[in-house]
Amino acid sequence: MAQTASIARRTFRYTRVDFTALRARLNNIPLTHIANLYYTEDMLEELGCTTFEALGKRLTDLCQQLVRRLETKNPALAPILATSYKTNSWSKSAIDYLVQVADSNMTMALIADKLDMWFKPRVVRALRMEKIKTIEQLKAYIEQRGESWYRAVPRIGVKKAQAIQNWFAKHPQLGPLKVSPDEPSRHLIAVTGVELLAPLEHIASLPADTYRLHGRNRCESFCLISARNDLDALKAYLYKFRGQDKTLKAYRKELERFLLWCSLEQKTQLSSVLTDECEAYKDFLANIPAHWIGTWAPRHSHRWKPFNGQLAPTSQRYAVQVIRACFEWLVKVRYLGGNPWVTVADPSVAQKETSIEIEKALPVELWTELSKPGGLLDAVCDQSAPIAGERVGPKDERVAGVQYRLARAAILLMGFSGLRREEVCRALRRDVRPVPGKPLWELKTLGKRNKWRTVFLPPRVIDVLQAHWADRGHDFEDSASGLALVSPVVLSNAQSALAKHLTAPEGEAQGLGLAGAPFTPDALYQVVTKTLRALAQNAQLALTTEQRDLLLKAAPHAFRHTFGTHAAAKKMPIDVLQRIMGHASIQTTSIYVQAERVRMLEESSKFFAD
Repeated sequence: MAQTASIARRTFRYTRVDFTALRARLNNIPLTHIANLYYTEDMLEELGCTTFEALGKRLTDLCQQLVRRLETKNPALAPILATSYKTNSWSKSAIDYLVQVADSNMTMALIADKLDMWFKPRVVRALRMEKIKTIEQLKAYIEQRGESWYRAVPRIGVKKAQAIQNWFAKHPQLGPLKVSPDEPSRHLIAVTGVELLAPLEHIASLPADTYRLHGRNRCESFCLISARNDLDALKAYLYKFRGQDKTLKAYRKELERFLLWCSLEQKTQLSSVLTDECEAYKDFLANIPAHWIGTWAPRHSHRWKPFNGQLAPTSQRYAVQVIRACFEWLVKVRYLGGNPWVTVADPSVAQKETSIEIEKALPVELWTELSKPGGLLDAVCDQSAPIAGERVGPKDERVAGVQYRLARAAILLMGFSGLRREEVCRALRRDVRPVPGKPLWELKTLGKRNKWRTVFLPPRVIDVLQAHWADRGHDFEDSASGLALVSPVVLSNAQSALAKHLTAPEGEAQGLGLAGAPFTPDALYQVVTKTLRALAQNAQLALTTEQRDLLLKAAPHAFRHTFGTHAAAKKMPIDVLQRIMGHASIQTTSIYVQAERVRMLEESSKFFAD
């Protein structure tokens, strides 16, 4: 379907006559009298109000626009004006406001205006999926993301994006829109100062005086790693965590920050750091200078910064622990002579009541409404019929139903089994099989610490997986298939995406155009969270305000907590729950049981009863 570049609402220029007519209308004067008192026939014809109904709609649109603008400028007055319009009972403040705005230009957008005042509903809905609700938020989003800002926004393509940018150009009072061009991937660079920061994989060299010299803490014995300098030593340490993507990303982030700080702030080598420098880095983490902080940008971008904001105390503590563990390893392999971090205390943080945030689990009532047959997810999944493997682009009208069925499969898979999102991404069809004599299916999954375990699925999960596979054009009955259980169905036009998802894996049939390649954990996270936000913002669904707030904040890991808390509440034996959840320690599983909380409640009730 061809994309239209029409994005803006039609704007009307209202005059003092219109505001006078509106005040009369709001005082319940008939439209016939208003037309005769305030307008000439030529004026009405020029405005396109040749009927009384058209004139009434013009005045209604004016009133609604005033209310929307007031919601931002004067939230206290907005409901007064809206109520006055409904009841025809006008307070002095509402009348004074109408008199005041009579001389204003209602065709001039304000930076705080809501999007629905100026853009068509389809554009507004798409932008709201990214939590963009005002002109100011849209402007900031575009300037932060740069030339390709629209790629992450569903149903906003090149033409609509350009039309939105042109709209800003027609409203200079909003300030210039600074759209930075897309940046090519950078290769290795020499980091010589804080004005030129780069992530670990793009550092060719650091300042000469902190890069080539022999650090004062270097071990004089034979070293077990072939590290010429501190940069090579860190890369050797991180190589240990290949295949553990989450751990690798987390450790790399902390170590590259420390390496850059040593070289650019302390003007010393990592292998020369002693206790004094360690304490200084703790102070740095507690109050990070502004030139080290920036908005999120890809790691290959020149806009990349090591920090996206000040760190919470828990994050400061984690950074120190990661660096200490790295130094301990460097001592063991005889790259360093000693570990100065053993003399440094961790930053002080408030101790959590439990190490796992089980409060993020969904309440049983909300989970039931979300997952049951005919529930919330089923209601939105029925928006379109299966596409049977047909290639669907982001602008196709059937996208919503397809994406909902994909998200439903992932959500129910996690919520009924306790799988992590990384485990969902690794799950293959051949790892799922029915349990003989039981209304269950079992799934063998490779979890943390490279340990296999078995989880069990009810028929409800298999039903939604089959619906997702029907969209992909693959046969779920093929129990030997090595395709991923959940896989992208809606493809972008990027060459990398087409190459990955339109080429069948070796030994697999091509189907009708979708390869069945697995998701990355981050991509699955985006699919699930966008679906949850869409459900929370869907006014047609019977949800309370509290339930909508929970869905807005929920992430994929919440469904693992949901399974754990609900299983414990139904008295599943703790050793069984431990094996299903894949916990190394039964103490971790016991958090879900909350035995201490139950005992505290019982004893407190007895105390207050007495």
